[in-house]
Amino acid sequence: MANDLFLFRLSRVMICYLLVVWVIGIYYNYKKSGKTFNEYIFKTFIKIFKTNLIYGIFAIGLAIVFAIFVYLILGGKGYLLILRVEILLTGLYYIPTMIYNFCNPEEENGKFAKIVIKYVLGTLVILAFAIIYMYIIKIILLRDIPSNQIFRILTALFVVGLPTWTMIQSFKEESLFDTINNKLPILFIPFIFLQIYAIGVRIITNGVTISRYLCVMVIIFEIIYTIIYLKNKEKIGNIFIVFAILTIISTIVPYINMVTLSNLSQQRNMRIYTKKQEYTDEEIVKIYGGYNYLKQSIEAKNYISKEDERFIENELKLKDKNNVLSLKQNDQMIYIYARKDIDEIDVEGYKKLHKIKSNSSYLEETIDDLLNDYIKFETDGGLEFNLNISYKIKEYIEHARTIDSYFEYENEIQLDNKKILLTDFSITYNNFTKEISYYSIYGYLLEK
Repeated sequence: MANDLFLFRLSRVMICYLLVVWVIGIYYNYKKSGKTFNEYIFKTFIKIFKTNLIYGIFAIGLAIVFAIFVYLILGGKGYLLILRVEILLTGLYYIPTMIYNFCNPEEENGKFAKIVIKYVLGTLVILAFAIIYMYIIKIILLRDIPSNQIFRILTALFVVGLPTWTMIQSFKEESLFDTINNKLPILFIPFIFLQIYAIGVRIITNGVTISRYLCVMVIIFEIIYTIIYLKNKEKIGNIFIVFAILTIISTIVPYINMVTLSNLSQQRNMRIYTKKQEYTDEEIVKIYGGYNYLKQSIEAKNYISKEDERFIENELKLKDKNNVLSLKQNDQMIYIYARKDIDEIDVEGYKKLHKIKSNSSYLEETIDDLLNDYIKFETDGGLEFNLNISYKIKEYIEHARTIDSYFEYENEIQLDNKKILLTDFSITYNNFTKEISYYSIYGYLLEK
């Protein structure tokens, strides 16, 4: 246990060290280049883009050539040679070249780069902003509750948007397009409030976990970036230092790092159990969530210290330990399972037939997330694709008590030029926290 805990803490220190060294290295090269932050990011991006393009061509070419060699010369034995050649290419060309790109970003602003960055990426980012603003208007007009997925969407938009609008500013042009682009960091400010709401609700309801802690750090980074951008654009390169500081705080600073703070938050939730005799549904959610979080940390032998483990054992000695797990246990976990055997499939009007499946175990996903998101499926041939079948999942949850008879006649899903025939549907989730433990979907996909 002690060795596992030491190794876990050592891994956090190593991650912190590597991230900070990498970011400070980029910051040093940016300062040494003598370029503005916009120019440095732009020229580095172009060189990275070209490196990846050349690497992709080399990787595909070598794979084909050595596949022929293995097949014709080695008689089809030793295909591992292809993987070794690809690893050699990565080590001798790709990684050194990628490092060099950050050290020497000397690249002219070509027309192709301008088209890709300014008019393709820039337009897509602006369209994404417009859609989010439409969503905000919808929330206000309909007095709706923001989707749980909004935090991920906005974070992804910031990650893509920041380098995009930064690179576009390096062109130093004065068109309407450039004016809009320069205002994007300011237009992102309302999105930060949406993120604060989305993650704040979860923290208030269930407490802090490592993933929620990191979400808060993302928001802090965005706020600091916005302040620097508004006060002095010339110093925007200092966000590298900000990132390094937040990394150090998150990983190794005592008491406020992501692991310690998450454990303390869940301990606070568990103390509700020892101070009262009767609990509200909200308190049950916190007690049960805190117990499971800390218990899983003990079983994982890496997230939790001896002191935290003793806390759990001592707290639960005050009452029957099983009471925590039996708090409304009958109503807590929902299991839905349905199956239908399909002997024959009518393929008239369809050209392709695939066997498909989708299954996953989630730690943070909830029923609401599943009903507001696309689900990734995989065919028997390894092809992956996303489909939105949320309305059908909602029907199965609503008919949970009669799922066998309902599934018998409601296992078909019509989607434009596709049709899905489900053979198995299974989902397990917590009735209070709505968090999903597991789900699986099996069936057939017909394509026209």
